[in-house]
Amino acid sequence: MLIHVLWAAVVVYAIHRVGDIVVRFAPARPEVAPLQPLVEVPEDLVALAMQERESWAQEELLRVIRERYEDLKDWNRVRAAVGVGRIG
Repeated sequence: MLIHVLWAAVVVYAIHRVGDIVVRFAPARPEVAPLQPLVEVPEDLVALAMQERESWAQEELLRVIRERYEDLKDWNRVRAAVGVGRIG
């Protein structure tokens, strides 16, 4: 009976050690970039997007406007890029 308990303990210890080895050599999870908060789009550019008839087109245009702002960091340049005049 004691032999069976000892073998069970050996198996549990081996599983524990193998688990440590697997964790050590497992591929690392890629770091996920935190989501950036959506940029507040000026009303005139929102009005431009809302002129589209389909809701998917409105969302797509707002996405493009936000991406332009991330690149240019200036709302007047974004307005010029989408064909709206300067405000200033």
